[in-house]
Amino acid sequence: MFQIDPAKYKSITSGFGILAKEQGVRGFFRGWVPTLIGYSAQGACKFGFYEFFKKYYSDIAGPEYAQKYKTLIYLAGSASAEVIADVALCPFEAVKVRVQTQPGFARGLSDGLPKFIKSEGALGLVFHLIFFKFALIYACCSVL
Repeated sequence: MFQIDPAKYKSITSGFGILAKEQGVRGFFRGWVPTLIGYSAQGACKFGFYEFFKKYYSDIAGPEYAQKYKTLIYLAGSASAEVIADVALCPFEAVKVRVQTQPGFARGLSDGLPKFIKSEGALGLVFHLIFFKFALIYACCSVL
């Protein structure tokens, strides 16, 4: 909320109050379907592909090197799975953000995804993937 209009939303509590006043309880649940589907897809891809890549890289390395470099193989498997998982998440996350931050854009995922693709094209989803990754990296680094 603060990023949308910092002058209007001065704090979390005032933001909740304004949201409840303007949109009612329904405003708090706006964008929950893309969030549910997107993070479900991300979780399924992350854990499923992690196991796949862990075995795949271990098989490539062979038994001796797989044991010797187990940590690196698991790290590579995790990174590979994360890339696929984020590709699965980003279209849903992009639609969710648009639904939540642009009033009148769409009611949810079913009308938001086609509208998003029509307005920005399939490459717009790729842009949001790149932006999403940089935002995550920035958020992680700013905590340190």
